Amino acid sequence: MPLKVSSGVRQGSVLSPYLFAVYVDDVGKLFNVHFGTYIVLYADDILLLAPSVTVLQRLLQACEEELNAIDMVINIKKSSCMRIGSRHDKMCAKITMFDHGGELPWVDEIRYLCLVMDARSA
Repeated sequence: MPLKVSSGVRQGSVLSPYLFAVYVDDVGKLFNVHFGTYIVLYADDILLLAPSVTVLQRLLQACEEELNAIDMVINIKKSSCMRIGSRHDKMCAKITMFDHGGELPWVDEIRYLCLVMDARSA
Protein backbone atom coordinates (compact mmCIF):
# COMPACT_ATOMS: atom_id res chain seq x y z
CA MET A 1 0.00 0.00 0.00
CA PRO A 2 1.56 3.35 -1.03
CA LEU A 3 2.15 5.93 1.66
CA LYS A 4 1.09 9.48 0.88
CA VAL A 5 3.45 12.10 2.28
CA SER A 6 1.49 15.22 3.10
CA SER A 7 4.18 17.24 4.84
CA GLY A 8 7.92 17.68 4.83
CA VAL A 9 10.77 20.07 5.34
CA ARG A 10 11.59 22.76 2.80
CA GLN A 11 14.98 22.67 1.16
CA GLY A 12 17.24 25.10 2.97
CA SER A 13 15.55 24.49 6.29
CA VAL A 14 17.84 24.03 9.29
CA LEU A 15 16.26 20.60 9.77
CA SER A 16 17.13 19.35 6.27
CA PRO A 17 20.78 18.37 6.96
CA TYR A 18 19.83 16.68 10.23
CA LEU A 19 16.98 14.66 8.71
CA PHE A 20 19.15 13.64 5.75
CA ALA A 21 21.87 12.44 8.14
CA VAL A 22 19.36 10.39 10.11
CA TYR A 23 17.88 8.92 6.92
CA VAL A 24 21.25 7.87 5.43
CA ASP A 25 22.90 6.93 8.74
CA ASP A 26 23.71 3.38 7.55
CA VAL A 27 25.65 4.77 4.59
CA GLY A 28 27.88 6.70 6.98
CA LYS A 29 28.71 3.49 8.84
CA LEU A 30 30.09 1.72 5.75
CA PHE A 31 33.66 2.80 6.50
CA ASN A 32 33.71 0.20 9.27
CA VAL A 33 33.24 -2.49 6.63
CA HIS A 34 35.93 -1.25 4.26
CA PHE A 35 39.23 -0.61 6.05
CA GLY A 36 40.90 2.71 5.28
CA THR A 37 37.81 4.38 3.85
CA TYR A 38 35.85 7.35 5.08
CA ILE A 39 32.44 8.72 4.25
CA VAL A 40 31.67 12.39 4.87
CA LEU A 41 27.97 13.28 5.00
CA TYR A 42 26.80 16.87 5.04
CA ALA A 43 23.38 18.17 4.04
CA ASP A 44 22.61 16.14 0.90
CA ASP A 45 26.22 15.57 -0.13
CA ILE A 46 28.26 12.40 0.27
CA LEU A 47 32.05 12.39 -0.06
CA LEU A 48 33.79 9.00 -0.36
CA LEU A 49 37.49 8.74 0.51
CA ALA A 50 39.48 5.57 -0.21
CA PRO A 51 43.17 4.59 -0.28
CA SER A 52 42.98 3.01 -3.76
CA VAL A 53 40.87 2.95 -6.89
CA THR A 54 39.87 -0.67 -6.24
CA VAL A 55 38.68 0.13 -2.72
CA LEU A 56 36.85 3.22 -4.00
CA GLN A 57 34.95 1.06 -6.51
CA ARG A 58 33.92 -1.35 -3.72
CA LEU A 59 32.90 1.52 -1.45
CA LEU A 60 30.83 3.12 -4.21
CA GLN A 61 29.05 -0.19 -4.87
CA ALA A 62 28.31 -0.63 -1.14
CA CYS A 63 27.01 2.96 -1.01
CA GLU A 64 24.75 2.36 -3.99
CA GLU A 65 23.35 -0.80 -2.37
CA GLU A 66 22.61 1.02 0.92
CA LEU A 67 20.98 3.93 -0.89
CA ASN A 68 18.89 1.60 -3.06
CA ALA A 69 17.52 0.03 0.12
CA ILE A 70 16.02 3.42 1.06
CA ASP A 71 14.93 4.29 -2.50
CA MET A 72 17.71 6.78 -3.15
CA VAL A 73 20.25 6.95 -5.97
CA ILE A 74 23.49 8.77 -6.61
CA ASN A 75 23.24 11.50 -9.23
CA ILE A 76 25.86 10.48 -11.80
CA LYS A 77 25.78 13.97 -13.40
CA LYS A 78 26.92 15.56 -10.12
CA SER A 79 29.51 12.92 -9.25
CA SER A 80 33.21 12.65 -10.06
CA CYS A 81 36.48 11.12 -8.85
CA MET A 82 39.74 12.80 -7.96
CA ARG A 83 43.14 11.25 -7.27
CA ILE A 84 45.24 13.16 -4.76
CA GLY A 85 49.00 13.04 -4.31
CA SER A 86 52.16 12.76 -6.36
CA ARG A 87 50.50 10.36 -8.83
CA HIS A 88 47.41 12.50 -9.40
CA ASP A 89 48.17 12.79 -13.11
CA LYS A 90 48.59 9.06 -13.75
CA MET A 91 45.83 7.15 -15.56
CA CYS A 92 43.38 5.41 -13.24
CA ALA A 93 40.99 2.53 -13.74
CA LYS A 94 37.41 3.44 -14.55
CA ILE A 95 34.96 3.85 -11.68
CA THR A 96 31.57 2.51 -12.74
CA MET A 97 28.14 3.17 -11.30
CA PHE A 98 26.36 -0.17 -11.02
CA ASP A 99 22.86 1.36 -11.09
CA HIS A 100 23.42 3.40 -14.26
CA GLY A 101 26.29 1.51 -15.83
CA GLY A 102 27.93 4.89 -16.43
CA GLU A 103 31.47 5.89 -15.60
CA LEU A 104 32.40 8.66 -13.20
CA PRO A 105 34.82 11.18 -14.71
CA TRP A 106 38.28 11.74 -13.22
CA VAL A 107 38.89 15.42 -12.46
CA ASP A 108 41.74 17.57 -11.10
CA GLU A 109 39.50 19.81 -8.99
CA ILE A 110 36.42 19.27 -6.84
CA ARG A 111 34.25 21.86 -5.12
CA TYR A 112 32.75 20.48 -1.93
CA LEU A 113 30.70 22.91 0.14
CA CYS A 114 32.87 26.06 0.28
CA LEU A 115 36.14 24.19 -0.30
CA VAL A 116 38.04 23.78 -3.54
CA MET A 117 40.21 20.66 -3.55
CA ASP A 118 42.91 20.53 -6.18
CA ALA A 119 44.77 17.28 -6.91
CA ARG A 120 47.83 19.15 -8.17
CA SER A 121 48.48 21.01 -4.93
CA ALA A 122 48.15 18.05 -2.57
